[in-house]
Formats: sequence, C-alpha cells, structure tokens
Amino acid sequence: MIDESNTVKKYMPKIFFQSIFIALLVLAGNSQAETPVVDADELQSTEQHQRATQIINHILKSYHYKLTELDDALSTEIFDNYLESLDPNRSYFTQADIDRFGKYRTRFDDMLREQRLEPVYEIFKVYRQRVKERIEFAKPLFDKEYDFTTDARYQYDRRESPWAADQAELDELWQKRVKNDILLLLIADKPADNISDTLTERYERIATSTFQLNADDVFQTFINAYTTAIEPHTAYFSPRVSENFDISM
Repeated sequence: MIDESNTVKKYMPKIFFQSIFIALLVLAGNSQAETPVVDADELQSTEQHQRATQIINHILKSYHYKLTELDDALSTEIFDNYLESLDPNRSYFTQADIDRFGKYRTRFDDMLREQRLEPVYEIFKVYRQRVKERIEFAKPLFDKEYDFTTDARYQYDRRESPWAADQAELDELWQKRVKNDILLLLIADKPADNISDTLTERYERIATSTFQLNADDVFQTFINAYTTAIEPHTAYFSPRVSENFDISM
C-alpha cells in the first residue's frame, strides 16, 4: 500500500490549485526525438498507472476545492468526456461502437477506485483500428474525379451531431470530407497533380500520430476525462507533457 500522506507531500509542489493543474511525476519515461509506432500489446495499464490513479483519487477527494462524489453520475461524465477526447468530431466511431462501450458508462467510478483501467485501453484500441480503417477508406478517393457544380453540403463541425449509425453512413461522411479537402486545395491554387500526394501525406500523418500514442498518453487522456468531469480547469500532465510544460514556463 502507498503511504498517501507522504506521497502527497512529495508531489505537493507540483500541484497548483489556483491555476488548477495536477502534474504528478509518478510515471517513468523519457521524451524521444523520434516517436516509434506503439504495438497494441503495449497499450495496457501498468503498476505506475495504478499508483498514479490511487494518488490522484486521494488528491481530488482530500485537497481539491470542489469535492465531488465518485459515483455513477460522475462515471457517466467521465465516459462521455473520454469518447469526446478520442473522437471529438464523431468521425471514427459508429453508434454500434458507442453501444458496445456502453457497459462501462456507469463503471468508471468503480474502476478508478480499484485502479482497474483495462477497459480504457480496450476502447482506445478500437479507436486506433477505426482511425486505420478510415484512412485506408479515404486514400483511394484522392484520385477520383469530382463534380463540384452540384449542390451539396458538408458538415465540417460534427461535435453536436449524432454518431454515425453504421459504417455506410460513416463512408458517406468521409467521401464528403475528402471531396471538401480537394475543393479547398483547388481554391488555394494547389496544382491538381499534387493534390493526391498532399492529401495522402496529410491523412497518413493522422494515422501515424494516432499509432504513436503510448500507454502513458492514453492514461493522461483518460485521467483528464476524469478531472475535467469534476472541474474543467483541472488537468493531469504525463511526465513528457509535464517536462515540456516546465520548460515552457
């Protein structure tokens, strides 16, 4: 068991409740100049994550100015925040995915108390797969010929939209997205012969950056879904992000 009082004292200088940042350096790791692609087997909760979760629970319960009960209602907010963090524009998950994850909606509070975060990584692995599927679907569309004289609408901001009902609806959304991207490049006087290469590089960068996220990054995303459910200006920094924050300050 962790001596929470001593641990909290140790990390107290890193806690700013006026500016409301939580930066706990309880995870080992160093920044890398070139971030490698992360294997799916590496995306799992570690002992360090469990220790960090226990400490964060204690701090939020004992020291945060806004005392909030960790219950099913808060779990629902954490659940929604986490999905929004992964897919804010609702461009990757379908409603079937959301329904599949629904069994965790009121269980995140229990998982946080018991430091059992496996479902967090399960959801993220599905997200990675959906990103890969969308990029692979989009790339053949870059070389198609499009008629830009027809009357069509593309909803750029889907944050308040329903999740796509199924893959067919998601395919339609991405067809419109690619067509819109091509049109914007043409308007910007991008040579037509270079558009496919430009979009290929842009979309592959989306997949690459997603597959470079490691277990610590996923943990940070989830814990921030937790802290912002309590208060929107409370955040957790992973070691890498905390180091960059300290340097910038």
